[in-house]
Amino acid sequence: MKKSTIMMILGVAAFTACNDPQGNVENDTMADATADTAVAYQDERGAVEADGVQIKDVGEDFWAGIDWDAPVVEDPEMTNAGVEVRSNNQYNIYTMDDRVLFDTDKAQIRSEGEQKLQEIANEIKNLPQNGQIRIFGHADARASNEYNKQLSEERARAVQDWLQNNGGIDGNRLSVEAMGETEPRATNETARGRQLNRRVALVVVTQQQ
Repeated sequence: MKKSTIMMILGVAAFTACNDPQGNVENDTMADATADTAVAYQDERGAVEADGVQIKDVGEDFWAGIDWDAPVVEDPEMTNAGVEVRSNNQYNIYTMDDRVLFDTDKAQIRSEGEQKLQEIANEIKNLPQNGQIRIFGHADARASNEYNKQLSEERARAVQDWLQNNGGIDGNRLSVEAMGETEPRATNETARGRQLNRRVALVVVTQQQ
């Protein structure tokens, strides 16, 4: 960054502190420069520092290569919440069958489901905050392909919206993918198998390649 730019940002910070009606001067630091101020001076590094987090894009090939059979993690809190946790050195996978979150054929999260999502959100907040999160919606094969894909997308988006609006997760980290009936965990010929196939999975990137 050029010396003149640094002086200009320092001047903005000092002006703000001088006009604080409480007389506080703790704001007179570079760390408190806003992201907007940094962008105004076309300083990308400053914008990242001011925001505190830079979300790293892992690319679509990463999501296509998710190992759904990653090792299971013994997590009593998640287990009690009806959430299966799997993990490797790159990401965590949080999976819930549809009964945890939704009524039959619905995409509105039930109050009990909100409690489960809050447990997941709390755990996500303890992970690196620059990792992307993708929400995968899955369905069984009883209805048409189009219906199953639409329902799985609506459910994934409901989870996305809840995490952003209620769970305190940065919306810039979140994306969804509607899988419909394309990735079954079990046979669709039995009630138990169909139940396993109706699920929502959150993949949280914990380490960049």
